[in-house]
Amino acid sequence: MEFKKGFTIKPKAVNSVGEVIFTDGTNDVVANQRACEAYGYTYNATKGTCEAFIYNTKINRTSNDVHNIIKGANNTTNSGAETTFILGKENTLFGDNLNSIITGEKNEIAQGINNAAVITGSLSEATNQSEFVLGGGGFNTQVGLAQTSFIQQSGNTTDGTQTLLYTQNITNKFIEKVKNSVIGFEANVIGVNTGVGDGSAGDYGYVQIKGAVTFTNGLEPSYNQATTHIVQSGHSGMNITAVMQDATATSFGVAVTGLAETYIQWTADVKLYRNKITQTF
Repeated sequence: MEFKKGFTIKPKAVNSVGEVIFTDGTNDVVANQRACEAYGYTYNATKGTCEAFIYNTKINRTSNDVHNIIKGANNTTNSGAETTFILGKENTLFGDNLNSIITGEKNEIAQGINNAAVITGSLSEATNQSEFVLGGGGFNTQVGLAQTSFIQQSGNTTDGTQTLLYTQNITNKFIEKVKNSVIGFEANVIGVNTGVGDGSAGDYGYVQIKGAVTFTNGLEPSYNQATTHIVQSGHSGMNITAVMQDATATSFGVAVTGLAETYIQWTADVKLYRNKITQTF
């Protein structure tokens, strides 16, 4: 989880009695009411603690854990985590997570992320819908410094206007940027003519994007990339293009350009290689 704007601390974990542990990036710290509520938790003024859920002394679990399978020590789930599987230790689901999997150690799935899988390794994070993550160990220091992940994007076009694809075809969901990082990427993009409008159903184009992007501490990007036509337009009947670019100030993704009067269905299989540093640039 990234630091929210204006704050120098962020949630690190939730302990077994529902108290949220914060960190300044190096040391554990106690959050005040403002910081606690800014991250969506409840501040208990009587106890002076930030709480993710109300601890029930009769059952040592969150209210939804009846739907979860958790194997290992010091794993944490928060309210709204349902039908999830955790195998390992010190892993965290930050809440409102459905149908997710974590195996390994000290991995995280961000709040509100569904259908995600952190399959192996340690100190990695899933911050995108249905993201598949391989943990890289985080240099034994911090979550999210080193990892590889896979994300699916898709969408439709009806003309030659450049169009951003959506993650899991969820409207306005793109790939989250990562501060102080270099991210290598590969995207295999296929566009198929549906037969509505010009052209014939089954005509297609297949392009591959390879490159890298740096994101500064302020999430300013610098892209270096090349697009290759895996199947040339003369063989498939469609001359399409695709690039990786910003979607919003905090997200990016694949943008495609189809053909006028042609209804095209698109998929993009995106692989990301992350190297994030603890210094700012």
